Amino acid sequence: MFPEPGDIFPAWKSSYIKKVTFPSGQDYLVGSGIYNMKMDEFFIEDMVDQAAALIEDKGRAAFEVLRDKKGPFYFMDTYIFVSSPDGTELVNPALPSLEGRNLIDMKDLDGNPVVKNEIDLAMNKGSGWLEMSWFKPGTNTPAPKMTFVKKAKANGETFIVGSGYYPEENK
Repeated sequence: MFPEPGDIFPAWKSSYIKKVTFPSGQDYLVGSGIYNMKMDEFFIEDMVDQAAALIEDKGRAAFEVLRDKKGPFYFMDTYIFVSSPDGTELVNPALPSLEGRNLIDMKDLDGNPVVKNEIDLAMNKGSGWLEMSWFKPGTNTPAPKMTFVKKAKANGETFIVGSGYYPEENK
């Protein structure tokens, strides 16, 4: 996080930097950045795909990386969560108190069984999107939330890996 020009408070900034070598042999770093980048479906799917690949490679050892709020799987209000097929929350860096609890009966604000629907989608189709009604972080305001989930397997275990975002924040 860095303050925007002319501001004193830090804000999320996404940056891209590339090393360039000139014909003279001199190396330069060229970069650009944007403050408060908007979430989109591609970003979420890519993050979930990377997390699922990490789990498939490292198994439960990947959970430490997924929990790290300063790591690559936590950005603004977006983070990776991991559940077991029975509904037990295994990773939730935003709400660590949920880890180890069975959330299979948890419902969204419209009464839909969120965790059950996430598990059913991932187990039956491999991956996909769900819409739910949820409280925006830090508020009591209900809002539509889009969640992408994917099934991952490692060491004989199956995991449901997911992340979500609030589309209205992109307007």
